[in-house]
Amino acid sequence: MSRTHPATSALPSRGAWRGAVLLLAAALALAACAPPGAGRTPPQAPDPAAVALAEGDAAWPGRAEPAQLAAGLAAYRRAAAARPADATLELRLARAEGFRALAAAAPAEAREAHEASSRAAERALALAAPAFAEALRSGTAPAEAVGLIGPAGAEPLYWLALGRMGVAQATGHAAVLAVKDHALALMARAAALDEQVERGGPLRALGAWQAMLPVAAGGGAAGARAHFERAAARFGDEPWRRVAEAATLTVLLQDGAAFDRLLAEVLAGVPQADPDRAPELLLAQRRARALLDKRASLF
Repeated sequence: MSRTHPATSALPSRGAWRGAVLLLAAALALAACAPPGAGRTPPQAPDPAAVALAEGDAAWPGRAEPAQLAAGLAAYRRAAAARPADATLELRLARAEGFRALAAAAPAEAREAHEASSRAAERALALAAPAFAEALRSGTAPAEAVGLIGPAGAEPLYWLALGRMGVAQATGHAAVLAVKDHALALMARAAALDEQVERGGPLRALGAWQAMLPVAAGGGAAGARAHFERAAARFGDEPWRRVAEAATLTVLLQDGAAFDRLLAEVLAGVPQADPDRAPELLLAQRRARALLDKRASLF
């Protein structure tokens, strides 16, 4: 009786080897016929919104230069259009259009930029505070519904109120009187939610608006001074607070010495002291020089 050696009993037979070789050859032949890249996950197309956002963020630090500001704005517009339900992208656009309004040389461009900023902010606010948006759709006045806005809506609320008032100021006195109640209520809510938006932006806006409005219309020197003092206490080195106070409250009080002091402090600012806000400082210094040029007509 023949015996199988223990060391070779587990090896495949010669026929089994032949079958395995044929299967391997067939698999290799099929692989050779397959199109390049078959079996691999195709690369994902880049997200247009993300690409545009990155382009906008890359241009934003140079926003003091018109070409860089234009490039950043164009990129942020593409990003918001590519992803319309993203409050973050709408807020980026509102902020950029708000800067364009400050930088505008012509009133018509400032009005256009304020309008664009307020529209983007309105869309961002509807996403951040849906209850507020629903109340407006139901016919509730903004000043009455503003309590429905929580902390997440502070910045879009600021840009919305600032843009609406900016459009009104560029249109005329009657337009300012038509929007003042709503704008004041919205900006007061933004200040209550977060005074740090734009380094005291809500506080200085309220100060400037109250300085330009008569007491009977919700303005007056006392309220304006209180807001500017609060902004100075919290954000002492912010140049736009000084510019806004010089352009409004000191003119109302006919305090030429304070006007000169505030603008001199703006012009003494050094961009390197706060690189993130250097474009705002450069713009504030340009505005300060323009105010000094027309000092004789203000006092």
